[in-house]
Amino acid sequence: MMDISDKNLKRAGELHREMEVVDMHRDLPGELLFRHRSGEREILKRRYLKRWKAAGVRVVVCSVYLEDDVLPDGALRNTLLQIASLQEEVESLRGQGILIRDRDDLERARREGAIGFLLYLEGLDGMGTDTELLQLFHQMGVRGAALTWSRRNSLATGCCRANEHRETHGGISESGWETIGRMTELGWFLDISHLNDDGMGEILGLHGSVAGKKVPHLPVIATHSDARAVCSHYRNLTDAQIGSLAERGGIIGINAYSRLAGSHESGDHLEALCRQAAYLIDRAGEDHVCYGLDLCHSYEMARREIEEEGRGMDCLSDYDELISLTAYLLEKGMTEQQIRKLSGENALRFLERIL
Repeated sequence: MMDISDKNLKRAGELHREMEVVDMHRDLPGELLFRHRSGEREILKRRYLKRWKAAGVRVVVCSVYLEDDVLPDGALRNTLLQIASLQEEVESLRGQGILIRDRDDLERARREGAIGFLLYLEGLDGMGTDTELLQLFHQMGVRGAALTWSRRNSLATGCCRANEHRETHGGISESGWETIGRMTELGWFLDISHLNDDGMGEILGLHGSVAGKKVPHLPVIATHSDARAVCSHYRNLTDAQIGSLAERGGIIGINAYSRLAGSHESGDHLEALCRQAAYLIDRAGEDHVCYGLDLCHSYEMARREIEEEGRGMDCLSDYDELISLTAYLLEKGMTEQQIRKLSGENALRFLERIL
């Protein structure tokens, strides 16, 4: 990793006091539920608020992720408990946090200097094929979903998991298309980060219409995916997927999980994230790339009920290390305009469009 000049470190700190930083993917509701079950309370205030403010984080998009052991019978219950845990924690921030349900909530959070939290479902296993439950989730504040995580369900087939590297096959089911139609009616976004190549091709229209189905009109995003050309992994996006997603107005959230960024062996985490950012901006355009960091270490510690400092498999130890990443991007020649867009402007524009 190259040395970072004092000039760029200073400027990075200034930028993070000026910018509105957005993370489009964090498995926060599940982590909070694990910690609540261990007896912790006011977790956001005690563990995260100070670091978020130091990094200029203004919005966190919170994904409800279901562990295998709650499927299938406990999926809906676990989904509801995760949502309830996030709602309790946001309320405990007493005005320093706002659960975003519409554009007014987003604007209020930005105006009042609060951190906004937006809910989405990282897979619809909690719904099954009962699409009427989407309305219930909507009333609880959910504003987007992925059809599936890396597993196969009744709606679609996921890609391989991050610790694997294999191709999977299977497209969107009839129930999946019906669900997409209902999501469109509700004004939700569709996250394709965990879909396999077949499903992505159908959603993005890379193969034209599929069995008479038209490419959906709802907003599509890859909340936490990297470029496959930079790190060869089936969880990452091909050039064709990147281009098609950008053409339809979507955005791609850079994933800071080291196996996907490409630094799990070298340890050059900032360099890997910089390569991913530069490549995605080159392929998608500077208006279509954001952060979807997927920081997993604290989630894993909560799940295992242990305390261990560090980064685990994450490229960043926490959000305050984003300042070092910004300094590194400046050192590598990225413009301040590009950094502002990457750090939050693109994500905020996307959220304003869907809310």
